[in-house]
Amino acid sequence: MTFRIPHSAFRILRAFWRLNLAEELQYRANFIASLLGTVFDMATALLTLALFFHHTTALGGWDYWEIVVLLGVFNALTGVIEAVLRPGIGQLADEVRSGELDLVLVKPVDAQGFVSFRRLDIWRLTDVVLGLALAGYALFRMGHTPSLAQLAAFALTLAAAAVVVYAIWVVLMSLAFWFVSVENIAVLFDAVYEGARYPVSAYPGALRFVFVYLIPIAWTTTIPASALTGRLRPEIALAAGLVAGLAFALARALWRAALKRYAGASG
Repeated sequence: MTFRIPHSAFRILRAFWRLNLAEELQYRANFIASLLGTVFDMATALLTLALFFHHTTALGGWDYWEIVVLLGVFNALTGVIEAVLRPGIGQLADEVRSGELDLVLVKPVDAQGFVSFRRLDIWRLTDVVLGLALAGYALFRMGHTPSLAQLAAFALTLAAAAVVVYAIWVVLMSLAFWFVSVENIAVLFDAVYEGARYPVSAYPGALRFVFVYLIPIAWTTTIPASALTGRLRPEIALAAGLVAGLAFALARALWRAALKRYAGASG
């Protein structure tokens, strides 16, 4: 269930990342476009939230600034998705259909690791910075300064959230090995991930069960935001790590099963 990547794999990935960086630096206007797009999305989300809280004082037991913290975490994870996952593993369905995955499988690397991290959209990393800045500003407006223990819990749960998001991407993209004609599988992820924009306690019981146990997006934003705002119990932070490990193991197992179905360009 582990990545078995020889040292040469890291050299190959570094070479690809350098090429990505050189390519992106040729189009620095993309940075401005990406930054403006992110600011617009954040402003729209905050406006929607302000309109909602004009009629109430809490959403699922969370007040306005607590949900702004959650929105900051949501935006930071969105940055990881757009900078790392979508440019890399997001292209898998097309490669399975065309047979181009053969070029990956002959490389001296772990195929899953290489497909996942071969490309970087460096400009979208600004989403991570802006998201964390928004969360920090919301904490300031709350008058809450996280303790070292809370910051450590946040770091742990945020890392676990990134692993969970990655595992969901691997599972969805692996479906291309069974349903080769499926297009825009990433749209399915986007639709599900939108549910992480609000605390899981705001959803009805049945949907809450789905988001916690079946499609674990509750662990991607609600739990890290709870750590920052002081809502999180220590055992939940540890549980987040276990959930991330389980999600990764299941995604890895599905990937290996999917590869056995791949017939290559000749199939």
